[in-house]
Amino acid sequence: MNLIYFYYFDAAFQVLYADLVERAFAQSSLLLSSPGTIIVQEKKGGFYLYWRVYDAEGRRRDHYIGPRDKPETAGKLAEITARIADARSFAESSLALRKQGYAAAENSAAITLATLFNAGIFRQGAILVGTHAFGALLNGLGVRLSTNYFTEDIDIARYGRIELAIRLEEGVLGLLKQSGLPFVEVPALDARKPSTSFRVRGRKLTVDLLVPGDERYLGVPITELGAHATALPHFDYLLEEPVPAVVLGRDHVVPVRVPNPARFCLHKLIVAALRLTRAPQKAGKDLVQAAVLAAVLCERFPGELDDAARRIPPKAIQRVARSAGRALALLPERYAAARDFLAGLMQT
Repeated sequence: MNLIYFYYFDAAFQVLYADLVERAFAQSSLLLSSPGTIIVQEKKGGFYLYWRVYDAEGRRRDHYIGPRDKPETAGKLAEITARIADARSFAESSLALRKQGYAAAENSAAITLATLFNAGIFRQGAILVGTHAFGALLNGLGVRLSTNYFTEDIDIARYGRIELAIRLEEGVLGLLKQSGLPFVEVPALDARKPSTSFRVRGRKLTVDLLVPGDERYLGVPITELGAHATALPHFDYLLEEPVPAVVLGRDHVVPVRVPNPARFCLHKLIVAALRLTRAPQKAGKDLVQAAVLAAVLCERFPGELDDAARRIPPKAIQRVARSAGRALALLPERYAAARDFLAGLMQT
């Protein structure tokens, strides 16, 4: 693998991002479409207002508001106009950041996450993990990689019961379909096992449900979501002490919760060791993410890595030691503090 380099965004953009995060967490719900615009249509001599948007699949949708000259239409129009202005403000800020290289989700993934946010999934116990979480962590740390990451997978972890205020009559699959995307269950490789994954028909966009478990990788029920999740080893270590973050999309800024960055870093070392023989390409991606976060955190918050290292599960210590050397090899000499930290892990 090539050596890894990263850069910090200019202070002005870090301030813009911090302001955007604060505004994003004040949102009560997100549109599941583009911000849209108000149009007027003439029919049988009368004029009628519509809210024109484009949905997750790019289809045009016109939502009826009312007759243009009716007093009751004015209130609806004012409310919708305010929502449009608010959504456009988020979209413009997101665009400014994405142009600078901030990590972002593809539009369908962002709308899927917005659907989950609207249902209260993240407020009530779910945590976004995987590559989208890595991108959100980089953004929060003000870091830009020399090469961009990309994924269409959304990994949702459950740590403890998700206490939703609404009942999911059709389970999480029905909830995902509210995005406007044609989600279907992905059958498990073993037909006797339950599905723990959902995919948009005809696309690569996938949502995987995950929970703490062991190396049997069992499918376990999540009753409140009407679904099953894959149980992963040492996953509880990752999910303790989550932090707030946002995912940038084309038209959305979605509030989520993600793992603590130091735990994310060290858990990637654990996962890389587990994947080394059965999924070497994914193991390489894990090592890159661990190396980047180690380098950033050693420069900015070294105490967090030391604390997270002291809490590594005893059964995972040898896996961390094995992966640490491979991650160290990805870092040039300029990241001396991170190289020293990883070298120390090799001795544990």
